[in-house]
Amino acid sequence: MSHYKFSDWLSFRESHNAPRKGMKSRWSVKYKKSINCSNPKGFSQKNYCKRKQRGGHYLDESTVGTEEVDARQVIGLYKRVEDSIRLVKMYDQTLPMNQQLLRDISTIADLHSGSAFGMFINSDNTNVIGPDVMQKIKLIYPNDPMIGKKIQKLSRRQIIDHLPDDVKKEIDPKKIQPSDIIKIDVKKHLNKYGDSAAAIIEIASTIVHEATHVLEYVEKGETFDGPGTAVEKAEASFKNWVKSNWQNISRTFNFAGPYPFS
Repeated sequence: MSHYKFSDWLSFRESHNAPRKGMKSRWSVKYKKSINCSNPKGFSQKNYCKRKQRGGHYLDESTVGTEEVDARQVIGLYKRVEDSIRLVKMYDQTLPMNQQLLRDISTIADLHSGSAFGMFINSDNTNVIGPDVMQKIKLIYPNDPMIGKKIQKLSRRQIIDHLPDDVKKEIDPKKIQPSDIIKIDVKKHLNKYGDSAAAIIEIASTIVHEATHVLEYVEKGETFDGPGTAVEKAEASFKNWVKSNWQNISRTFNFAGPYPFS
């Protein structure tokens, strides 16, 4: 029989969170601090690091496929990110539903390192898959107990392309709903533009850029950067829309002065 000092027991007790409903135990604080999210080990650590990117919040499946996103982390850094997101939502209303930019995004998180103003990494991809679709996929791969986790990392296009033709005909692609994370470097935008209309527009433009990466990846299984690409065209289209509607937008968001870009 093991014996503990009271101080050791207290330290052990305080290092554990109370388990969530349906769970027997949770990871200790010490164990969580030991996880290297630059190189997580195994599925559980990878999921933990994804949740950490979202600011510690669990995925709310009730908002999947909608225009609602979890942006609490970046709004905490700059309150007017709310206006940037609202601006993107206004723009989305001018687009066909299958081209609307925020429907495949669950979280806008902070990008606090590197030279980019924003980033989408397809390894952060998560899919919410209808149970009937998942059941059909499991029947195709009955000897792979990890298939449900593996397809979380694939785009909708990649999942469908790997299914037999007869199963493709039975599956509704809308039941494979992406729920992805994009990142923006709020401080980098503020360092360049300050607290201004330009900063709000540029943050919105970065959201458009990264969300277009997601949209392209979901539908094609790949996405690219650079001149002439879909992401560059999407940003240009968004800024043209802002400029064309500047009078109404400046009044809605209380922006002073003319459109800030030439």
